[in-house]
Amino acid sequence: MKDLIVPILLVLNLGLSGAILGLGMSGGLMAAAPAPGEEASAEKLEAKPTFYHEFKPELVVNFPGDASPRYMQLAITAVTQDEAAVPALELHAPAIRNDLLMRFSGMESGPLAAREGKEAMRKQALETIRGIMKQRYGEEAVEDVYFTRFVMQ
Repeated sequence: MKDLIVPILLVLNLGLSGAILGLGMSGGLMAAAPAPGEEASAEKLEAKPTFYHEFKPELVVNFPGDASPRYMQLAITAVTQDEAAVPALELHAPAIRNDLLMRFSGMESGPLAAREGKEAMRKQALETIRGIMKQRYGEEAVEDVYFTRFVMQ
């Protein structure tokens, strides 16, 4: 009887291994669950499209005083899910550029060397653009702002 236990366990082990391998290969056992933060595919189909508007030409800001750096060149892109807001951003670009230049030209360059300073400035840019869009377009319409180029010298 002892001589039969080892071959029986070997056969059972091979059989279970084969079954597990077969289920794994067919996707039945290892079907991937959506990763954290991912939504189901049906929800992805309902997502709104995103539109971008890059303000041209890039902003050039002079910093006050004799501190170095003295100048900043900045490319700004607005993000919206409202397709109709893109032409409005273009139409109101002179007012947006003016307010951004006025806001940034009074800043000290030192804090902008750190990531936190750049992030604070990005939030101020978003606030400025939303304010102008609310006033002239009727809605804030802009979800975010990206700095696509940031040079100080």
